Parts: sequence; C-alpha cells; structure tokens
Amino acid sequence: MRDLSSIAHTLGFSIASSATLGEAMASMLENKNGSVVLLEEGRPVGIVTEGLVLAHFAELTDFSQPVMPLSIHPVITANQSRPVESAFDLVVSNNIRRLVLIDDAGLYCGMVLQEDLFGFLEEDVYKVDLKVADLLEHDARVISVEQGKTLNDVRELMHQAKIGSVIVTDSALKAIGIVTEKDILSAGYHGLDLAQEVQTLMSSPVSSVSSQEAITEVIELMRHSNIRRVLVCDTDGAMRALLTNRDIFKHIKGNVARMLEIKLRHAKEIMDLLPEAIIEIFDVPNHQVIHWMNRKAKENFGEGLLEQSPQALFGETWIGLYSALEKSGQIENFSALVDARNYEFSGTLSKNINSRYLKLIAKDVTEHEVMKQQLQEEIREEIRLRQEQEYLMMQQSRLASMGEMIGHIAHQWRQPLAQLGGIFMNLESAQAFGELDAVYLEKKMTHGNQMIKYMSQTIDDFRLFFTPNENDKRFDVVFALRQAINIVSAGLDYHHIDVQLDAKEGIFFAQKSESEFAQVLLNLLNNAKDALCESKNSDRSIHISLSQENGENVLLFCDNGGGVDQSILSQIFEPHISTKAEIGGTGIGLYMSQLIMEQKLSGSISVHNERNGACFTLRFPSS
Repeated sequence: MRDLSSIAHTLGFSIASSATLGEAMASMLENKNGSVVLLEEGRPVGIVTEGLVLAHFAELTDFSQPVMPLSIHPVITANQSRPVESAFDLVVSNNIRRLVLIDDAGLYCGMVLQEDLFGFLEEDVYKVDLKVADLLEHDARVISVEQGKTLNDVRELMHQAKIGSVIVTDSALKAIGIVTEKDILSAGYHGLDLAQEVQTLMSSPVSSVSSQEAITEVIELMRHSNIRRVLVCDTDGAMRALLTNRDIFKHIKGNVARMLEIKLRHAKEIMDLLPEAIIEIFDVPNHQVIHWMNRKAKENFGEGLLEQSPQALFGETWIGLYSALEKSGQIENFSALVDARNYEFSGTLSKNINSRYLKLIAKDVTEHEVMKQQLQEEIREEIRLRQEQEYLMMQQSRLASMGEMIGHIAHQWRQPLAQLGGIFMNLESAQAFGELDAVYLEKKMTHGNQMIKYMSQTIDDFRLFFTPNENDKRFDVVFALRQAINIVSAGLDYHHIDVQLDAKEGIFFAQKSESEFAQVLLNLLNNAKDALCESKNSDRSIHISLSQENGENVLLFCDNGGGVDQSILSQIFEPHISTKAEIGGTGIGLYMSQLIMEQKLSGSISVHNERNGACFTLRFPSS
C-alpha cells in the first residue's frame, strides 16, 4: 500500500510566510496549480490560492506587500506516511483541491493534488455504467460571458459565483473558449490590461462531452489532457454544465471504504496464488498476533497458527526478528529455523491510520543451503586443483627460464671460450718453435685471466639479475630494462637484432618486485628474438619506449617480426597458447608474464599488431 509521500509535489509549492504577494503569484504560476503553502520555520501556517488573490485583486495595488494577510483559510494537513486511500475522504469532506503533507514533527513535506488521486480510482468505485448526467445536480447550469466582456468582468463574475472558470460564448450562445483563474492571475501579474476583451486571453477550443457519456471516459479524457474541467452538453448540443474533478470526488465519498475493501480482497486473492509463504501480523503494544496467512503459509506452517502469537511459529528467534523490524522498518533474508527447515524471511513494518501491521514473506531455502554447502566444497576443491596447476605451471616456467638462461650464458661465454682456446694454441705453438719466454707467457696469461674474469662476471650478472629483491623496493625501470637487454645481448648480436631504448634512467620508477619485472622483460625479449629469427626481414629491430599517464608507467615494446597470428591474438595470454609451438614453445612465458603484471605489479599487459610486427603494452603504477 503506497503512502502519500510517494505522490507528493515538493518543488515550487511553498514559500516563506514573510514572502510578498508578487513572490506568491510567481510561485503559483510556476507550479501551474494555483496555490502555494506559506511556511514559518518549516511548518505550514497558511495557504494562498489564485481564487483568494483574484477576490481582492481590485484593491491589490502593490505586489510587494506581504501575502500572509490573504491567507484566511485553515491549512488541511495529513501525515506523509498515511496511505494514499486515506486522502480521498479528507479531500472530499473538506471540499479542497489540495492536501498539505507534514512529517511526525509537523514540518512541511509536500502537497498532494486532487488530480493526483485519479490514478488510484478504480472502476468499482465510480461504476462502469455511470453516466455524466448521473453526477449533475438538477439545477446545474453553465456560467458564461459573451466574447465582448472584459477580463475585469470575468474576474468579478468568478468572485461572486465562487467559481474557478467561465465559459466564453458567441452571439449564438455557443461555447468558443474558456477563461480560468490562472489566466486572470497571469495577466495581472504580467501587467496586462484587464479592461481588454476576454477573447484575447481565453483558451480555445473547449473540451466537451455528452451528458450521456460514461464517466469512465470523462476521467480518461481528464487524465490524458491534464485538465480539471470539461463542458457537458445535451444531445442537442446545448450547454448543460461544467463538470470538474471535484464533482467526481464528491460522488465517490461514500464509496471509499468499499474501494479499500475491494483492493484488500483483490490483493489477498493474488497473494494466495504466490509460491512464497506470506504472513500478516497485527502489532499492538506489547502484543503481536498472526492475523492472516496465504495458502502457501498454511501449507508450510499449518492453519492452527492463526490468532496465535508469532512466537508459536518462530520461538526465541521472533525476538531478534521483531527487534530488527522495529529498528529499520524492514528486514531482508533474515534466517530462521522452523520445524527443522531453513527459511529466509523478508518483510516490512507498516503504520496504518490507527494500527501497525507486519507483512513477512518466507522463502524455504533448505535445499538451497544444502546445494550451497556442496558448491562451497566444490569451489574449495577447484581452488586446490587450480593452485596445484598454477604451481606446476610456475615450476615449468622456472625450468624454461633456466634453460633460456643457460642458453644466454652459452652465448656470452662462446667468444671468451674461443679466445681461451686460441691462447692455449698460441702457447703450444710458441713452445714448439722455441718462442715461449717469460714475457710472452705473462702476456698470454694476463689475457687469459681477463677472459676468465669476464666469464665469472657474466655468472654474477645472471645470478644477481634473478635474485628476488625485497618486496615493494623502489627501482629504476630503465635500469632494469638495460640489465635485461645486456643479459640477452650476445644472442641479439648473433642474430643481428638491433634494440632501441627511448628512455633515460632516473625518470621512471616502480615500487614492486624488480626480479619478477625482469622475468617479464626477458620473456618479451626472447619472444621477440624468436619471432625476428623466423622473419625474412633483414632489418631486424626491437623498439622500447616509456611514458607516464595518470600516475602509471606505460611501456611500449614493439618488434618488426611480422606480428602475432590473428587466429590466436585474443588467446595469446592463455596457458599453452604458443606462437612458437613448432620450435618447442610451451606457451607458459606470456601466461606467467600476465600473472606477474596483474598480481605482483598491480598492472596489466596487452598486445596488438601493427603494420610490421607485434606491440606489447605494459601498464603499472609509477612511484
């Protein structure tokens, strides 16, 4: 059941009680409803309508005068939490077009208009076969003026007859237009001459209906055209009366209780069809009683609970459930065990005019809980298997890295080993020809020691490069790049691959594991080297650049090796997807590179093809 706050108007419907007449008129014209509430410290103390203003318009010469003296009618208020249906009787009984809403502290919350309530009328209230003529008084007549009359004449006529609109007729007494209080108010506010003839301001044509038309059709016309009144004509076209939405509301005054009863009955019939158990509980001070249960609730819990305390159903759980409802006014998925079955209860605590009631929906989740437990076990098992698989992949990656490292060491050692072999051959030849003296021997020994020292330094470089660093140690990204390039430089030189690094040290820094970042760099360098070796391009190159965007380092790593096959481009970072399967590739390198970038460096890695080759983009936080 919706409350009044859900259909309230707020913006433009209130001003301070100290406001001027001009400000009040501007407000009424802005909200287009012809009324404004006067507030004092947030509380409604008066209401001014366009009818009140027009009644005194002849004596109102200064729009800067206070508006409060014009507010002579009492303000009819209602609490915003009351149900919408309760507004019908208030509006009809007090013969008003608007209802001012307040909260529990008496502060203004908004306004509900008579026309807003039309959406809640049901045909059972005003009867399907009711005709417009059934709503008209026997002495009903149309108050009209001829088109030659002035706006001042119309204003005076409205005031005397206490009406809000006047029909304008031609010489044959046919309706040609209509003028309302709002029209006169707008003209006066904007300084128009009220001595001008009425046809200059009237609205035309006039919405009209036959006296024999069904009232349901008239209500639909009012809703669709957003109007409050229609002209009623007899079957011969003669004007019979002006019918307003207020006339319709007067008719339904005695049917409000019947309407509520019908709505409640329909709601309960629908709730009986629902698959969830629904329980309604009346709440009075220190006492609650189960008042109504739908069919499913009776099946689940038994009919013997009606008129019993909820504790008969919930046991001690009721205390916690009721406390949660009182605290927030609603609960969601409150777990309770009833008759050895698991239920989740959701519901609301509602306040009616003179009572409180709770509505609870119960969902049997016993099977769901069993399935959830099984699913949790399956998830734990799947996590265990995945961790084992990742461990095996990590070991495979490490073995692959060790093999590549040995290959790089072999490249670095190949030249010094050849030079050492040459030294030994020279020594042997010098001995054979009698040329081996102390000076020659010392020269060759010095050269040999230099080669051995170089080879020892190579081992240290590799060992330090792969030694794990302290977590979150700040490092220079360009320095790490140069080290990685140096490690594979012999292999790159052997295959005539040129590496261009467009970045300087001392600018780009990161705050994560340098050794694991180095692993990513080596994977990219090795992949690029393999792609370039297979390429027929004689000008083989790798281009590396660095930039910063939004607090991130952006590393672009491109080669001209022809790019990644389009059929596997979107899967390139998945395990066992390799660009070099024909030469024994495992597909682990890029998969591990992605894991390192995402999990260790809080970054990302992506790839795309350019015209001459593949480009990898690495993004990771700058420090």
